[in-house]
Amino acid sequence: MRPRFIKQAALFYGALILAATLWNAYRGREPLDPGSIRAGVPLGVATACVTVALGLGVYRLLPVMRRIADEIAPVLVDGTRSRDLVLISVLSGVGEEALFRGALQPEIGLVLTALIFGVVHIGPDRRYLVWTAWALFAGFLFGVLYDITGGILAPVLAHSLHNTATFLIWKRSRARIVKGENL
Repeated sequence: MRPRFIKQAALFYGALILAATLWNAYRGREPLDPGSIRAGVPLGVATACVTVALGLGVYRLLPVMRRIADEIAPVLVDGTRSRDLVLISVLSGVGEEALFRGALQPEIGLVLTALIFGVVHIGPDRRYLVWTAWALFAGFLFGVLYDITGGILAPVLAHSLHNTATFLIWKRSRARIVKGENL
C-alpha cells in the first residue's frame, strides 16, 4: 500500500467516525459509547479469534477464496509494511463499527444493519459473493456483540483484530511463497 492510500483511508474512515459521532449527537446518544468494557474486551478478542479461525477454514475449503487472495495480494499485502496493514485494520475497524454499529444499528436494528454491511462489501464480480456473504455474517456477529455489550468496543476490537490477524497471516504466507519462488 502506498502512503497516499493510507492517507485516503484515514480520511475516509475518519469521515465515517465523524458522521457517526454527529448523528449520535443529533439523536441525543453518547457519540461513541464503548459499552461494557468488562464484557467488551474479552468478547471482542474471543470473537476475533473465532472469525480468524473460521476465515482460515473457509480459505482452505474454497478454491475461489484462494484464487481471489492470489489475485489481490500483490496490491494489498505484497511489499506493504506490517505497521501499515495494522493501521488500515484499526482504521477500518473503528470507522466501520462507529458507523454501522454505533450509529445505524440503534436506528434500524441488527438485521438491516448487517444486510447493509454485507452489501457495501460487494466485490467487482460474482466470485466475490463469498466475501460478501462473509461480511454479512461478520456484520451480524458484530451487531450481536454490540447488543450484548451495549456499545462499540467489542465490535471494534473484533473487527480490528480480525483484519489485523488476517492481513499479517496473509503477508507472512505470501512472503514464504515469494521467497520460495525466488530460490
